[in-house]
Amino acid sequence: MTENQSSVASGPVVRSEDPAWAYGRAVPDARNNTQCIFCSKMIRGGGITRLKHHLAGIKGDVEACKKVSEDVKWQMKQLLEDLKKSKKKKRRISKQIANPYDLEEEEDDDNDHDEARSVYYQEAIDSIVAIGPGFKGPSYHDLRGPLLQKHVGEMNDYLLDVKNDWKVYGCSIMSDGWTNQRNTPIINFLVYCPRGTMFLKSLDVSSLTRDANTLFKLFDKVVQEVGVENIVQFVTDNDSAYKSAGKKLMQKYGSFYWSPCAAHCIDLMLENFSDRRYFPIIQETIQKAKKITKFIYNHGKVLSLMRSDFTNGRDLVRPAITRFATEFLSLQCLSKFKKELRQMFTCDQWVESRYVRDVMGKEVAALVLEDKEFWLQCQQIVKISEPLVRVLHLVDGDEKPSIGYLYEAMDKAKENIKARLKNKISTYIPFTSVIDARWDKQLHSPLHAAGCYLNPGIFFRPSFKKQKEITKGLLSTITRLVPDPDEQDTLSSQIEAYKKALGDFGMPMAIRQREKLNLVAWWEQFGNDTPELQKFAIRVLSQCCSATGCERAWSTFEFIHFKRRNRLEHKRLNDLVFVRYNLLLRERNIRRTKDYLDPISLDNIDLMDDWVAEDSEFLLLTEEDDDGDDDVVLTNANTHVYYGPDVDPFDGWE
Repeated sequence: MTENQSSVASGPVVRSEDPAWAYGRAVPDARNNTQCIFCSKMIRGGGITRLKHHLAGIKGDVEACKKVSEDVKWQMKQLLEDLKKSKKKKRRISKQIANPYDLEEEEDDDNDHDEARSVYYQEAIDSIVAIGPGFKGPSYHDLRGPLLQKHVGEMNDYLLDVKNDWKVYGCSIMSDGWTNQRNTPIINFLVYCPRGTMFLKSLDVSSLTRDANTLFKLFDKVVQEVGVENIVQFVTDNDSAYKSAGKKLMQKYGSFYWSPCAAHCIDLMLENFSDRRYFPIIQETIQKAKKITKFIYNHGKVLSLMRSDFTNGRDLVRPAITRFATEFLSLQCLSKFKKELRQMFTCDQWVESRYVRDVMGKEVAALVLEDKEFWLQCQQIVKISEPLVRVLHLVDGDEKPSIGYLYEAMDKAKENIKARLKNKISTYIPFTSVIDARWDKQLHSPLHAAGCYLNPGIFFRPSFKKQKEITKGLLSTITRLVPDPDEQDTLSSQIEAYKKALGDFGMPMAIRQREKLNLVAWWEQFGNDTPELQKFAIRVLSQCCSATGCERAWSTFEFIHFKRRNRLEHKRLNDLVFVRYNLLLRERNIRRTKDYLDPISLDNIDLMDDWVAEDSEFLLLTEEDDDGDDDVVLTNANTHVYYGPDVDPFDGWE
């Protein structure tokens, strides 16, 4: 028995039979404080659970033990994993203020930490401190009744200002379906405008048949709630039922567009790139990359070595930030840290470790150190996928409307891919064919063409060659968004002034600001000579391209749509979701930086900084499931010409 272990016997009696007490001691006269027997670190608060985190080496709010043995570390990880899998058997006391709605919670809930990151957190602390001692907190009844209704009223007052902007800038309804941890299907509805995104409602559709007719009825109610006169587009994902329901809306109202989620479409393009039927080399490379990351993230000592000595704390993957383009971003990370990984697998710590004799360790080390083809393929795959990933970054964000940039961005991505493949037709055609198939059959909309036409930074660029092509989309958009024939004729006549840069459009200042000023602001300043066209342009250019705003806070509402909570009033649950979600959206607006990048300047987007985590908790990279989307299938002719065994799509790469 070691000296530290013997000290446990003389310490205070522990309060449970938890096996973790074999490696720590309770601190006398300090409730919930513990001390590690390996490194003697005093752990303040959190009791035995926090001691387990310390011993397991799990990053968070406690420093990892540097002297614990690997077998103890593994044991602690298993205990924590068992704790997460088993929920508490006792319900929390109903009058506990922190949980007035009787939510069932796990002992360790990551959402608890998210509260401390809120911009409102310090403000709330300051307000409590300012009141002083003796203040009586709100009762359980007040929290679930009057105070909740007060916050609903305050949120409605805030959103009223946002809704007023719909009349000027128009709005986009965003809808997206998801399934929570209890396999309950949920549909979120949000409304986007440049002033900010607002949460409208969240519906449990488990009792409904989600066919086109049912979805149409749901969507129709949302349209009437928002006001058809305010709507420019209704954005959903590309599921066939959603698409059919969206087209039924267009037929009924005739004054707005159904638009597919651009982020989803572009993600499907990237998924096609990794399809083993067409690009086996890419799929093979991705599988090799996963083998590397799985090994590193399944061995804590190797992961710690990589982070501390070679990547400066940076990780190879960040699966939690988005479901889009994970595979290609991981390849990008590996390519970036190629030198560091090769150094790690030749350093003294690795050579002296037990992993160097492990079968998988040998295989991964050989892959990193000896497989030159793997690294070459990683580089080339990144070169091909990066232009699309940059467009995905553009449409997936909502810091400023992107509809005026999508059309040109897709063209730029294709041209960039061609240039990176040295304009060799047999090499780039396989990839641009995938993009064209998705663009033509799913993503392209007259609304995107109109946005491109009305973007002066693109339209007046000497190198822009598609004015005639986008004119057709503009006229189609005018016909749909402006039903009055007289107003259509007025717009048609005013288009000539814009096209020929007459009046204010031709001012030196207007010309200088074409690519510098926000698109809406440009039209507000220089479109006064053509008021009808100005109004139309502002409404078109104020829209988003994707429904991904619906996905930002799914985890917040895991416990809202819960069968065991049906005894609570349905309205109160809706109020709770309404207030909470909109507070998060409002907080996101507050956090936005004022120095926006021009999204069409794709070279200025730092993918690594935004898409790769600095502080990942990720411990296992699981296999990706196939999307199962077969809406776009390349013809057999294309398969034989471009992807057959006699033609290597990587031919011509360096």
